[in-house]
Amino acid sequence: MGLNTNYKKIIFIDDDTELVNVYNSILERKNLSDYLIHFESARDGLEYLKGIKNKNEVPDYILLDLYMPEMDGFKFLEYFKNISKLKDTVEIYVCTSSREKEDRNKVMKYPFVSAYLEKPLPSDFLELLIRDHNVL
Repeated sequence: MGLNTNYKKIIFIDDDTELVNVYNSILERKNLSDYLIHFESARDGLEYLKGIKNKNEVPDYILLDLYMPEMDGFKFLEYFKNISKLKDTVEIYVCTSSREKEDRNKVMKYPFVSAYLEKPLPSDFLELLIRDHNVL
């Protein structure tokens, strides 16, 4: 059985694998885990996005952590703004533990960043995104 084309695809870029595993486990119980692609590093997520050739591979959402080793979310956003084939179609939700107003202000300047969310996310948040329900 293939993926439901009415459902949305999410790329989750976060080095907190334990947290992502919890979200993935919730989605597995609802047969939705195939709609979530996880990358532990921003660089890996960026490489995946740059390599997209097929329209069906384009995610609808990117959930992006800010503070990660190697490349943080701020650098990811700087690189992402230059991927013209994606920046007008993919929504980014920054999901972070940071409560710093400066962080929020900095990321919300990007027109493709739709929201600044504090972790942990509600347990049904990913399901609502995938099923295309209005979550914000």
